[in-house]
This record gives sequence, structure tokens and C-alpha cells, in this order.
Amino acid sequence: MKELWIITIYGFVVGVVGTGIGGLASLFIRNTDRTLSFLLGLTGGFMLFIVTFHLLPESFILGGLYISIIGIILGILLVVFVENHIEDIVKNPLMKSSLLLGISIAVHNFPEGLALGSSFLMGSNLGPVLSLAMLLHNIPEGLSMAIPLKVGKKSPLKIIFYTILTGIPTGIGAFLGAYVGMISNMFISLCLSFAGGTMLYIISDEIIPSAKTLHKGRASSIGIVMGFVIGIILYF
Repeated sequence: MKELWIITIYGFVVGVVGTGIGGLASLFIRNTDRTLSFLLGLTGGFMLFIVTFHLLPESFILGGLYISIIGIILGILLVVFVENHIEDIVKNPLMKSSLLLGISIAVHNFPEGLALGSSFLMGSNLGPVLSLAMLLHNIPEGLSMAIPLKVGKKSPLKIIFYTILTGIPTGIGAFLGAYVGMISNMFISLCLSFAGGTMLYIISDEIIPSAKTLHKGRASSIGIVMGFVIGIILYF
């Protein structure tokens, strides 16, 4: 039982610290339309890389084509449903973008937590190594969520608080992964493709259009390309 709680704490630290550092880093970025347009583009490009080279390929490997497509469709339907119900509550379009992106990152962090919890049961040093890798990987994700909040002129405390919240599902996933053992590959595949579907819709419908609206020059396009390239460097 003691080992279970240690693994759970690992999961929460990995999720919360990683995304929290990303949120904190956003506070030191210059607040001009051109810079923020570039950073929104960077967010879109990076998240596009995550979807196309990380979430969906892993989903296809674990669960096959049909499970993955079902997950993508369910993810898109969730975002459309949430969009239709938060427009009356959240008037700021950038706050809406950040909220939707936060949901998709949180959903994506849950199966990562499952994998982390399961890895500690294998009796090797895979768990600690995977913990460090996930923590570093969560930093740019926290930054990605924080940028729309910064553009929307949210307070520093709110930015850090909201980014930290998205890391909590990693801890929940780690607990379940360690408690249940090796989770069904199909379930993890569905979670990954679900997160991929939500992100894909948010990137194309919210993040990139907002970046283009904020500044009419090439800053957002350069940001998209650079975000994609940064993803390649970080993952390969």
C-alpha cells in the first residue's frame, strides 16, 4: 500500500510540476501583439506535432484503426458540446481556447499517468526514467495552455493555477495504473485518440485562427512551423 502512494505522488509531481513550470515561464514573455501571435502559432504547431507524431500513432499501435477513429470522433464531439455550452459563460474567445486546450491536455495526461503507474510495477528503473521524461514533456504543454491565458490578460496566479490543474490527471492515472496493473491497451488507445481528436479540433478552430487575428503579419506562420520543429527536436 505504501508503494502505491509513493507511485501516486510521483504521478502528481510529474504532472503538476511540469505544467506549472510551463505556466510560470509564460509570465516572462513580452506582451506585444506580434510576440503573442507568434507564441500562439508556436502553441498550435507544437500541439499539432503532439497529435500527429505522438498521440495518434501510439493510439493506432495499441488499439488499431477503428478504436482510434472512434476516439477521435468522440474527442471532437466533446469539444463541440463544451463549446456550445460555455459560450454564454466564457465571453473571452482566448479564455475559451485555453479552457478547451486545458481539457484536451488533461485528457491526454490521464493515459500518460496510467503508463507511468504501470511502469513502476515492472521492477526496473523504467518508472523514474519515464517520470523525468514526462515532467520535461509537460513543460511545453503547460506553456501552450498558458499563452492564450496571457493573451487574454489573466492574472499570473490564475495562469499558474489553471496550468497546474491540467497536470492533476497524471497523478490520478498513475494511481489507477499502479492499482490495477497493466491497463487494457484498447482503453489507453481510446484515451489517446480522444485527446488527439480534442486537440486537433481546438488547434484548427481556436488556436491558429486566434494567432492570425492577433497579428496580420507572418509571425503566427513562423510560430506554427517553429512549434512543429521544436516538437521534433524534443521527441527525437
